[in-house]
Amino acid sequence: MVDVDIDPKVEPAPSVGAPPPRVFARAVQAPPGWPWEQTRGASLEARHGAPLPIDETQLQLKRLTPWRPSQGAKFAACYIRAAELHTRFETVVDVEGQPVSVIFEPPEALVRRARQSLFIGLAAAALTALLFVSIAGALLARAEGEAQLAALEHDAAAKLQRAEAAQALRRQSAALAAAQPGDRVAAPLSDLAWAMAAHGPDARIQTWRWERGVSRVEARGDASPFTDSRRGVVREAPAGRGTWLWRIEPEGATR
Repeated sequence: MVDVDIDPKVEPAPSVGAPPPRVFARAVQAPPGWPWEQTRGASLEARHGAPLPIDETQLQLKRLTPWRPSQGAKFAACYIRAAELHTRFETVVDVEGQPVSVIFEPPEALVRRARQSLFIGLAAAALTALLFVSIAGALLARAEGEAQLAALEHDAAAKLQRAEAAQALRRQSAALAAAQPGDRVAAPLSDLAWAMAAHGPDARIQTWRWERGVSRVEARGDASPFTDSRRGVVREAPAGRGTWLWRIEPEGATR
């Protein structure tokens, strides 16, 4: 009979984990240009000189030298085989004596990040469009409000002018009615009172004069400066550049 001793303290050998992915790194030169032009040129050069088909690798491009006008730049091109990458992998590689920190992520994480970036971009675009529409609506409403306010102010000013003219006419009519029948100033005052009350809000009358029983005014423009049709107004002759002489028919004259 053979006795076999089993030592309970003996443990099984630990399993050896999978080796980390291998990173291949090299320096890439970019010609002088703007920073984005140098990055694009270095990316094209790195893809062209990839150690494996580019669809089988992941590429990380890192700038090694700062951008300076009229000078070239150096980049670190770091490659890893996509089939060896299963989780996020971060490491430091040496490129021409300079340590470079790189991070690689599996394709699923890259797709997920791209979707998130697309969603964030779409949300930002929608928010920007909504903000633009809101601002445009507010500006349009403000412009419409200002236009309505200007129209109301214009109407109020015209009404005030007509009211003041009517009040002045009433005062002058009362003064004329109190004057003696033989007063020589009654007729000119009557014409002047009518002219003050009947001129349009946009009329630009420069002078008024009474001569031989007829009153005349000089006004700019070729349209009649008066809006009251109870008296005839005749354009006689030009009085200057852009100015015409208008004759006011006496009150009660046949037109």
